[in-house]
Amino acid sequence: MAVYTNPGRQENPSDAKVRDLDEQIQFIKRGIGHLPSSALQIGSSDGYTLSRFRDAGVERVLGVEPSSASVELAKRLYQIDCIDSSAEDFQTDERFELLLLTHVLEHLYQPQEILAKCRKIQSNIDEGFIYIEVPLMTNPDSLCPGFFSFEHINYYTKENLLQSLKLAGYSPVSLIEHFNSNLSPIIGVLASTKKQNNYVCFRADVEGNRRILKDYHSKEINYWQGCLDVVMSKLQQSKRIFLWGAGIHTCQLVANTNLLEYCKVDGLTDTSSLKWGLKQGEWICQDPASINWQEGDTVLISSYASEKEIFNALSWLRDKGVETLKLHSIDNIRAR
Repeated sequence: MAVYTNPGRQENPSDAKVRDLDEQIQFIKRGIGHLPSSALQIGSSDGYTLSRFRDAGVERVLGVEPSSASVELAKRLYQIDCIDSSAEDFQTDERFELLLLTHVLEHLYQPQEILAKCRKIQSNIDEGFIYIEVPLMTNPDSLCPGFFSFEHINYYTKENLLQSLKLAGYSPVSLIEHFNSNLSPIIGVLASTKKQNNYVCFRADVEGNRRILKDYHSKEINYWQGCLDVVMSKLQQSKRIFLWGAGIHTCQLVANTNLLEYCKVDGLTDTSSLKWGLKQGEWICQDPASINWQEGDTVLISSYASEKEIFNALSWLRDKGVETLKLHSIDNIRAR
C-alpha cells in the first residue's frame, strides 16, 4: 500500500515540490506565452499545485482528487475547491484552458480514456493546453531502486508519451526532461489542442525497452544486496530488529536480499495509521507508539523516497537508545 504523506513536514510542501512548481509554472508560461485564465488539475492532492498557479495569476482553478482527506486539506490549507472523485468518474460542465496531470497517468488503468476525456473538456474552446508529467523510462543506470515496483501500471518513454498525446488529439508544444533532480528521471510535456509541427517521430523502440527491463532487473538485485551488506554487521549485533515502512521498499528489501537468512526481523512499523494491522509477509504492521522500545533495538528504514525525513523524525527513538539505520543514505532534496 502506498500512502502519499510525509513525516516531519507539518503539512508543508517539500523543498523539491516548491522547486518543481517554480519550474512548471515558468515552463508552461514560456511555452504558451502567458498563463491561461483557468486550470483543472486531475490528481490535485493537497491543493498546493493549484494554489501556486492561482497565486501566479490563473483566475479559476479546480481540482479532481479521489482522496477525501486530501480534498479537505486542499480547502483548509489553500482554499482550493476540488471534486471528490476519481479521474474516471468525475464530471464537469466547465471548460478549462489548461489541464494538469502530474504523476497521474502512470497510475491509471485506462490512461488513453482519461486523455480523451481531457480533450473533450477542451473541445469547445479556441485553444486548450495540457501539461503531463510522468516518470521517464530510460537508461537503467538513471532509474531509482524499485522503479518497476511502485504502484505504477504504465511506464512511459518519450516516444510513447508523445504518441499517447497525439492519439488523444493533442499536439506537443515543448517538453522537458530531468535525470538528476528527482528520485527517478521525469518527463514533462506541454501540448495543445491545435496542430503543431514540432515533433514528427513518435515510434516506440520495443526491443530497446525490453533491454532496459532486463538490464534494470540485474542492477536492482545488486543494489539492494549492496545496501544491506553495508549495515549487516550492525543488524546482527542488535537486540531486536524492526523494519520501518510497510510498503514497496520493504518488499524489495526482503525479496532482493539475504536479510532473512542472517537476521531475525521482530516486527514491522509505519507512521501511517492506514497500514496498522495489515499483514505484510510474516509481520503485522504496528503503530510505533504501541511498541515497547528497548535500548539495543534497531530500526532499519527501508524507504528510498522519504529516508532522510523518516530518520530525522525518529530522534525520539534514538533518545531511547534505539539505533536507526538508513539503508540508502541518499540526499532527499531529489525527492518529490
